[in-house]
Amino acid sequence: MATPIILEVRNLSVPPRVRGEVSFTLREGERFCVYGYNGAGKTTLLRALLGLTPHRGTAVWHIPRTSAGVAAQRPRLIPRATVLQQVLWCAQLYGVTLSIHGSRIHELLEQWGLQKQRQQVVRRLSTGEQARLEMCCATAVASRLLVVDGLLEQLDERRRTTFWEEVDARCARREIALIYATTSAREAERADHVLLLHEGLVLALDTPEHLRAMVAPEVVRLEAAQPSGRAHLLQVSLERDGEAGHDMNLMIQRMPTVEDTLRVLAKRGGLL
Repeated sequence: MATPIILEVRNLSVPPRVRGEVSFTLREGERFCVYGYNGAGKTTLLRALLGLTPHRGTAVWHIPRTSAGVAAQRPRLIPRATVLQQVLWCAQLYGVTLSIHGSRIHELLEQWGLQKQRQQVVRRLSTGEQARLEMCCATAVASRLLVVDGLLEQLDERRRTTFWEEVDARCARREIALIYATTSAREAERADHVLLLHEGLVLALDTPEHLRAMVAPEVVRLEAAQPSGRAHLLQVSLERDGEAGHDMNLMIQRMPTVEDTLRVLAKRGGLL
């Protein structure tokens, strides 16, 4: 039986901000990343997928919109609300049952490091705390789909690790799907499919493995300078079973990343 479809996107573009057409099918349990540098058009594309900005092409939702939690790049929070009130209001807006006396809301606040700030007014939170509150609200209501726009880079290592552990587990159980935008190649590598976007131009869409394979590995040869000013390849003596082995030229091969692919494709304007 085929895995249920969450979202079908066909020939989507947002001229002039996002040029080229984007087509993909997102299924339960999949992680889809929009990767590019600042100003690439990632937020514009996500807003088009969510139906929040005019666009060409289609984005067909196979799930109720209320089953998608969205963490926006600029948190949409109520300045005068407390942290606890903000989470409860968001849950009520999406029809999610969340009680102030239940364990779930306190688990969420603990997960996102907001338990101590639960009675604090939102406008007095730091930028990082507001980002975590936005993530907390989105994960609280995401029953089928989670959309994260550029907030993963604002999380500390522990929160980011916890986030990926939970998301990976829920995706493995096919409980949710994930769409996220990032400027981090490290975060992009965790996706099942990555869309490379540069200055509004769609460069490529493929798995991280296939994207990395588009760029040849970089070979680095280590050389040692001689007193005479001449250089030669550094010789390394290997020992096997206590015996001296053959001298070898030392070369280091650096495997490409998705950032290398982005950089190469950006220079030539996409796939040839």
